[in-house]
Amino acid sequence: MANRVCVIDLPGMSAELLKHVPPQSNLGKWLVGKNVVPMTPCLPAVTCSMQATMTTGTLPKEHGIIANGIATVRSKADQGLVDASSFGDYRTNVSFWEQSNQFLQQPRFWQDENGISRFKTAMLFFQNSMPGFAGAPQAAADVVLTPKPEHGADGKLASLLWAEPRELVGELFAQLGPFPLMNYWGPLAGIAASQWIANAASFVWTKHRPQLQWTYIPHLDYDLQRFGKGGSHAIKAVQDVSAAMEGLIESVQSDGGTIVLLSEYAMHEVSASVPINRMLAEAGLLVTRESEDGQLIDYRASRAWAMVDHQVAHIYTNDAEATTAVRELFATQNGVKLMGRREQEDCGLNHPRSGDLVALGDGVWFDYRWWINDERAPKFAGMIDIHRKPGYDPLELFWDRANNRISFDARLVKGSHGVPHPGEAIYVSDEPAAPQPIPAAQVARLVMEALDY
Repeated sequence: MANRVCVIDLPGMSAELLKHVPPQSNLGKWLVGKNVVPMTPCLPAVTCSMQATMTTGTLPKEHGIIANGIATVRSKADQGLVDASSFGDYRTNVSFWEQSNQFLQQPRFWQDENGISRFKTAMLFFQNSMPGFAGAPQAAADVVLTPKPEHGADGKLASLLWAEPRELVGELFAQLGPFPLMNYWGPLAGIAASQWIANAASFVWTKHRPQLQWTYIPHLDYDLQRFGKGGSHAIKAVQDVSAAMEGLIESVQSDGGTIVLLSEYAMHEVSASVPINRMLAEAGLLVTRESEDGQLIDYRASRAWAMVDHQVAHIYTNDAEATTAVRELFATQNGVKLMGRREQEDCGLNHPRSGDLVALGDGVWFDYRWWINDERAPKFAGMIDIHRKPGYDPLELFWDRANNRISFDARLVKGSHGVPHPGEAIYVSDEPAAPQPIPAAQVARLVMEALDY
């Protein structure tokens, strides 16, 4: 008989931080005698790409999730897949955190050639897990729970989560209370959201009884970006997330299930940011247009612009001369390395969605902003706004009380990720220890072995 397996995904966890798990906690007790196998993330080592790699067993050049965002302006087909219900006009240029499973170009490893699950699977708070918003739905799993904030005409939140089966949200709210969305991301991001997710995972494991369950618990990610991977803040974050998982681990173990603990990536110290779009604008390669929301990138008129994501930036150019100009611009920039298509192919990243050039940061992170004077910043720049910005914005974790908006001070960010380091992440299970770091694409095979399917 096949095993039941609960995969717990703790982004930011490393072998070093694992030492701070309290030994008396359920997680600490479970870790005794377990094999901590070093894992090397894919490029880029970011959430959407890693989750797609681990659940398909393929690399970004095959599954197509080349970042947390997609430059939809480059593809009519991709424009047709976006969730147009929220800022649809922006999302047909660049769209971050798209939830549709239709963007994946490879099946999940538990699915057959028709996309049907071979055994009951649950995905909790994983990206690209909804069946889609246009055309034929493409299911990712049998049970899905994911954030899906929607706003009514008065601007108030109309819903917080999306689920399959649909009654799951109501069941969870009755058991746990509403999901604390404000604690999931932004300046108030904290342990309350991860505690709720872990409790929801315990409920799903017990009531809906999937054979394979994936649970994403984000808490470490917040404070490691705010304060870096060392020091008392990191230790406290590990202790807090261990406490939050008490009930989940107990539920899985008491039901005879198998636990797999892994991380998508480790966090790395950063000492500076690179305002890559601002540099392209100053070089005359990126041009802007005026709009109701302020000064925006004119994607079609620009000769080069960047979609930034932590320590990785996809740079899109419109001709060979622009590509050369970008190479020259960053040739002497400290902490920045550029990859062309050949280098991307060697790293498993080369895909039609990826940039004509890809910038990698070493000790730096990439800032999406293009304006020079903050008075000309778009209206959304000071907001928690994950859909209108053409890049990931870690400054949404910091609130500027004096100006009543998120901070514009890039020096606040202490931790980032995206460029994979050999063995930086972890894979913890009962399986024999690997002699060397395993690549992230092997997670699919290892989980299947744990299932004994």
